[in-house]
Amino acid sequence: MSKLRAFLAIPLSEDFRRQAAHLQKELAPSLPDLRWVRPETLHLTLRFLPDLPEETVEKIGQIMLSVGAVFPPFDIGITNLGTFPGPSRARVLWLGIDVGEILAKLFRALDKGLETLGIPRETRPFTPHLTLGRWRQPGAFPEDLRQRLAAGSIGGFRAEQLILFESRLAANGATHLPLRVVTLGLPRAATS
Repeated sequence: MSKLRAFLAIPLSEDFRRQAAHLQKELAPSLPDLRWVRPETLHLTLRFLPDLPEETVEKIGQIMLSVGAVFPPFDIGITNLGTFPGPSRARVLWLGIDVGEILAKLFRALDKGLETLGIPRETRPFTPHLTLGRWRQPGAFPEDLRQRLAAGSIGGFRAEQLILFESRLAANGATHLPLRVVTLGLPRAATS
């Protein structure tokens, strides 16, 4: 039985990716130890599926179709700039996502659907974010940089699709291959 490293995600608009890339370039001189995520690979992960049996891909596609038909496209806002696990020993730099009612319901519907396939529900709290970069070693994240985004905003993006990606790791970074794509709000027969 072949296993895939996969994840369910909402892709970002090209305009928002450009904004995120601009923010990365603006922050880069202050964060020399960060490995930046390539803007073309930025996405909003809904569920990470590290050991997905290949034979479940079609069934997950059916769940995506069912759930996607219920949810029309919606706007997602950016709330802040932050780090995991925290600012003094930061490993991941991210943009926070406004967990609006629609996004939370979409996450719960997908989580419930995956459970019907024997994939356990997510036990961690839903903390949507966009990973901008990763520290090679834990580092400190300066307070003035956190305040910079709090004072302004790079806006947000429109959720229009769900994508099941396979993630293939390589020396130069991960390659994300779309396995299933569903447009939100379309009847099941109108999606690919």
